[in-house]
Amino acid sequence: MKKALQMMIDVLVDSRKVVDMQREKQAERLKQAEKHLSDMEHSRELIEKDLREAYENYKLGMTDKETYLEQRKTYEHVLACMQENIEKQKTAVSKMADVDVPEVGGLEMLEGQLKLTELNREMVDAFVEEIVVYAKDRVEIKWKFKDEFGEVGRV
Repeated sequence: MKKALQMMIDVLVDSRKVVDMQREKQAERLKQAEKHLSDMEHSRELIEKDLREAYENYKLGMTDKETYLEQRKTYEHVLACMQENIEKQKTAVSKMADVDVPEVGGLEMLEGQLKLTELNREMVDAFVEEIVVYAKDRVEIKWKFKDEFGEVGRV
């Protein structure tokens, strides 16, 4: 089946279109990751503002010292966790930005052509409509696209 699928890919799949589609998907993932990072940084700023307001309330005598110290301890703990997560997200965004063409599950670009590296569930779902298993080692593959090879669909 892997050999038959590779032959189908060689003939029917425009590698440039696949690469363009993957680049678009990668750009969308990067955009979402950057937005998530921005949201995280905004949340951190809100917590920092709350911490400043807690201090102002203490200075104005609206809360006592013990309450303020508890609030500060809580806010500082939350801020430390948030900063750690922000750093992790920055690293993830940086790695995503460095990727030109992300790998397609089970495919890779070799010398300008898509090569099937493994046969996995994602690949089967993408290309195969149905697999019919007969007795005596006969298997028929029904592709999701026109079978240009006729008998190649039968393995």
